[in-house]
Amino acid sequence: MILVTGATGNVGRQVVEDLYKGGHQVRVLTRNPAKVSFPAEVEVAVGDLTAPQTLKKAFDGIQSVYFIRVPGSEAFPKIAKASGVEHIVFLSSSAVELPVENAIGRNHFNTEELIRQSGLKWTFLRPGAFMSNALRWAGTIRTESVVRAPFGDVGTTPIDPRDIANVASKVLVSKGHEGEIYTLTGPELLTPIEQVKILSNVLGKDIRFEHLPEDIAKETMKRFAPSEIVETLFQISRDTPTVVLNTVLNTVLNTVLNITGHQPRTFEQWAADNAGAFQ
Repeated sequence: MILVTGATGNVGRQVVEDLYKGGHQVRVLTRNPAKVSFPAEVEVAVGDLTAPQTLKKAFDGIQSVYFIRVPGSEAFPKIAKASGVEHIVFLSSSAVELPVENAIGRNHFNTEELIRQSGLKWTFLRPGAFMSNALRWAGTIRTESVVRAPFGDVGTTPIDPRDIANVASKVLVSKGHEGEIYTLTGPELLTPIEQVKILSNVLGKDIRFEHLPEDIAKETMKRFAPSEIVETLFQISRDTPTVVLNTVLNTVLNTVLNITGHQPRTFEQWAADNAGAFQ
C-alpha cells in the first residue's frame, strides 16, 4: 500500500488519482478528513506531519510514501523507517541545485539529508516553477484584463503539476528509481510576459502585462508567504539573468518524457485546461 501526504495539493491530488486509476492501494494522510473527497476505495488516515505521535497508524501496512515537506515534519522519515516503510518519494525543489544559497533550497536539502540518514530507500523529485503559479493572476485577469508582476522578462521552464504527479506515481510503483534524483522541467522556456500572451490567446481576450515594482510586489507576497521564502524567490528571479544563467532554472530537460513516456504538457495546454479559473 502507498501513503500519500499533501493529498489535497496540486500534485498530491493527481498522485492519488494516478495510483487509484492504476489499481493500486492508496491511503491519504490528512489532519481534517471532513475536507477530503476521494473514491471510497482510497483509505483516509487522520494524522499531522508535524505531530509524530499521530502518524503510527497511518504507516500500518505501508511500503511506499509520497512525501511533501512542511515546517515541523523533520521526524517523518525516521518514523517511516521505524514503521516498516521501504521507499520514500520526496517532492523536493530544483532550488537545491542553484549556485546561490537560498532558503527554499536549504530547507529542501535539509529534508533530503534527513531522508538519506533515515536508511530508507529514496527518490527525490526536484521541479522548478509550477505552471499553476499563474493562478495568482486570475483575479486581475477577470476584473481588469491585466497582469501586474515583477521580472516580466525573466525566463523559467514552468511545469504542469500533473506531470510532476505522473512522474511521482510512476516512481512509486516501479523498480529502478531508488537513489535517483530527478530534476523536472516543462517543455519550454517562458517569461511571465510570454505566459500572459499565451493566456490572452487561450482566453480570447487582450490581457496587458504591467511591470510591478519589486518592493511593492514583495510586500504584497509577504501577506501570504513567509518573509524568508519571499526574499528567496525575489533573489532567485533577480539573479537569474546573470548568476544562474544556463542552470536548472532555464534549461529544458527530458526527465518527464524519459520516466512517463509522454511529453510534458505545454503552458498552452495547462491554460486551456484551467481557463475557467481566469473567466
